[in-house]
Amino acid sequence: MPTLSQLRQTLDGAGELYHVLPLQGDACALITQRGARVLGLFPTPDADNLLWTNDAALESVESFQQFVAEGGWNLGGERCWIAPEIQYNVRDRSDFWGTLSVPSAIDPGSYRMDVSGAAVTFQQQISLSAYNTATGTKQLDVRRTVRPIANPLRAYDTLLRGVIYAGYEQTATLAELNDAPILSEIWNLVQVNAGGHLIIPCAPEIRASDYCGDVPDKARAVCFGDVPHLRLTITGQRQYKIGYQATSMTGRMAYHHRLPDGRDYLLVRSFFNNPSSIYAEEPPDQPGATGHSVHVYNDGGQFGAGGVGFGEMECSGQTIGGRSGRSGSSDTFLLWAYVGAPEAIRRIVYLLLGVKL
Repeated sequence: MPTLSQLRQTLDGAGELYHVLPLQGDACALITQRGARVLGLFPTPDADNLLWTNDAALESVESFQQFVAEGGWNLGGERCWIAPEIQYNVRDRSDFWGTLSVPSAIDPGSYRMDVSGAAVTFQQQISLSAYNTATGTKQLDVRRTVRPIANPLRAYDTLLRGVIYAGYEQTATLAELNDAPILSEIWNLVQVNAGGHLIIPCAPEIRASDYCGDVPDKARAVCFGDVPHLRLTITGQRQYKIGYQATSMTGRMAYHHRLPDGRDYLLVRSFFNNPSSIYAEEPPDQPGATGHSVHVYNDGGQFGAGGVGFGEMECSGQTIGGRSGRSGSSDTFLLWAYVGAPEAIRRIVYLLLGVKL
């Protein structure tokens, strides 16, 4: 996978605007104007990227320029799109894969990136056509800010010896610019390297819907211990997507994996989970089946670089427009990352998610 210096070399050579945001200690995040992405998260400048990237597109200036010329969007990292996908990205839900495409207004968008102190901000105004769940055109103002955040476990001095922490928050503000009764919401996606497992604390009983692909039974199997939770292996070899009802979710989930040097790493997502919100995304074959605040996507190599798949932990912001009664929302998505000895990372999993590995 590309290092920080390799990513910078490619982006500099292609004339792409980006910023390396200092986090805690020597940690940093590489943030691009294209797609308003957190493309890389590095515990140290020479460390492996903790997020998945499309290595084939980023390995050289030439490959990146070809990627852009072909209309590619899947660079990797963390991104925010506008949901529902079934409304804005799919023209005919009865032919999901045949009519699926990403509007260029969503990705790469036409964001303006500004850097002020320890914060990176993005802003754009977009117009999107609605299909399936509504008709017409929705105009939206999108504003996002990425900034460092303190370690939630900073009081645990002994535990944190030898552990590297890197954390940031992304606040996304979405506002209507016209009164067309069309539902919209921020959709946050973190792309992860295959080979680890997602840990999702949940209610003792869950409600979930299959969106696409061959969803394994384990994706619905609640593990019981100190805290009920789901534990999904991200293989990058079996394409499927599943959505979980907000009533079953807690507002935290994490991805646990191991680095080549034997250390473990943990990416913890924290967000406001609101069962009273609509969460307007729907499975292609289940019109009206809304309410999913968390989605998991396991790629099968279809969208990965050179057939190398990835995974996504996804969550949604508050629904605005139409019957939601909201004309705007401001949602904050926190990411706490830790790198350290396996036993220390297991302890951190227990403290932040209540799950014993």
